[in-house]
Amino acid sequence: MADVHDIQSWLNGDKLRSRKIREQYPLIGLIVGLVFLYILTGYQSAKQQHRLTDTKKEMLDAKFRYMTISAQLTNSTRQSQVIEVLKENGSEVQENRTPPVKVK
Repeated sequence: MADVHDIQSWLNGDKLRSRKIREQYPLIGLIVGLVFLYILTGYQSAKQQHRLTDTKKEMLDAKFRYMTISAQLTNSTRQSQVIEVLKENGSEVQENRTPPVKVK
């Protein structure tokens, strides 16, 4: 019977109003506050990790765009490509077939 009375006193709040438990209220409050901060920190770190992952993906995309544009620019400025474009546009500029000569 004592066990039933003890459980009932917890359920109806009599135990929470006892002097020994009331003395522990500041400690209980501190523990609840620390648990809240721990959970909040976990959520913030997960959010920051997601932002970091997204930023890494954006940087990788930018790197590949740069490499593509760089390759296109290199290809379009080659002598053979420039001559081909000039011929397509009807220019009369001719390619110099004689090698350069050193003047001493």
